[in-house]
Amino acid sequence: MMRQALPIHFVPCAGMPMMAFGLTTILPSGVVGWPLATVLFAWTVLALLLCFVPDLRRFQESVDLVGSLALASLTGGVSSPFASMLPVVIVISGARLGMRTSLLQATIASLVLAAATSISASGTGAAQIGESAPPLVALTLALHGVAVLSGRLKGRWSALEEQHDLIVHSLEEGIIVVDSSGSVLRANPSARRTLGFPQGEEWRGKHLSHFLRRSTDEEFRDALTTPKKRPQAIEWTAREGEQRSFLVRTTEVEDGLLVSVFTDRTSERRVVEAEARLLHLEELEELALGLAHEIRNPLASLRGAAAELVGGKLPEQQAGRMEEIVRRESDRLDRTVNGFLEYTRSRRLETPRPILVGAIVEEVSDSIGQRQDARGIEIVREMDSGIQILANPDEMHRVISNLAINAVEACAGEGRIVFRLSCREDFSVLEVCDDGVGMSPEIQARAFHPFYSTKPREGGLGLAIVRKIVVTSGGWIELDSAPGLGTTFRIGMPLASVIEAVDMKVGA
Repeated sequence: MMRQALPIHFVPCAGMPMMAFGLTTILPSGVVGWPLATVLFAWTVLALLLCFVPDLRRFQESVDLVGSLALASLTGGVSSPFASMLPVVIVISGARLGMRTSLLQATIASLVLAAATSISASGTGAAQIGESAPPLVALTLALHGVAVLSGRLKGRWSALEEQHDLIVHSLEEGIIVVDSSGSVLRANPSARRTLGFPQGEEWRGKHLSHFLRRSTDEEFRDALTTPKKRPQAIEWTAREGEQRSFLVRTTEVEDGLLVSVFTDRTSERRVVEAEARLLHLEELEELALGLAHEIRNPLASLRGAAAELVGGKLPEQQAGRMEEIVRRESDRLDRTVNGFLEYTRSRRLETPRPILVGAIVEEVSDSIGQRQDARGIEIVREMDSGIQILANPDEMHRVISNLAINAVEACAGEGRIVFRLSCREDFSVLEVCDDGVGMSPEIQARAFHPFYSTKPREGGLGLAIVRKIVVTSGGWIELDSAPGLGTTFRIGMPLASVIEAVDMKVGA
């Protein structure tokens, strides 16, 4: 990085000597002698020294002024080609150091040029001195004029810097600038508070590892010293023991400097976690209410039948009916409990594998076509049979079967069901469409809730299990429907990263 910074400083440091070398080509023959060559050599050496030693660059304007005046004095004063370099030196000095310094340098340059011009013209008489006066006055005015203008430019630039610093200091985001070696050059108050910098200016020039020295600070330190195109999410434990979250963006700028901007996302993370906990509690409440409702009705029937049987006064035929109620409601309770356990158990018991989802769609569509209630339904497949997804084949079979059965029941024995399989970026998209009765917005909002169903059969866990399987497999599911216009379930699953999929039947 230091090698990249050198050419950037070479032009400002050695630009004026290079201009002087160029002006020597227009000097009359015989003018360039040992004194002139010595000044040029010394000026060039000093310029290179300033280029390689950053601490000496504060003397650059003085070196350029002395070099220009020395060359102009040796070659005729105000009439010298090198006198044209002085306005450039004064402009640069005013822009960097301000009006006071540039006016002082303009005055010094004017006095030195006046003396050199007088000495040069003293041997030719008063007429020559009189001819040199107007150019000298004009150059003096020009030097002081550019000194004032460049000084004002410096003032405006300083005002902009103060405004910039005020904005940076007021930001809640931390901003820190380090050099290529990791030493801290600048840091706004937010960054200093976060990283625990000392009061005052003692932190300037110290290595970042001086403040982030613990092993737990390594990730944060690397994020602040490694430029990356995208922001990095960092979890960091402060010295007080608080776990904090940051979003860090580090960019490399000129001279090998690194500018890092980091935003404290701890509060946002806590809000998200609180919302997730609240949502989880709401889901648990809804699940408990649904389960209680599903259990209450069978228990009421069981209690009534048991009371009749315990009495022992029922005729044999009526007692048999009571025993049948006990068996039926017990089986219903068993199915409800098993469904609940299936919904709540942790998924992904098997490692997902690359599968041809089209093969599962064909198997499911062929299977539902044999149902008695699907004999009058037209089943259409519009598929890219080569699409591979990463999933568990048995779970995908269950997902597609549930959606297909819902479509058959929505069609009520007639209509059309379409299975449409395509690719969208990194996902395969399966659509199961029917032209059945459709759903109202209220029903759509609760369609994936556990134990919610508009059908007379118990359960109501089919779509809830479908959504859980899809989401835990890294996919997504959408529902589009309108009363009387049919329903479309749309499932996105991640494409497999291998070329060949395992073409298998369920259970193979």
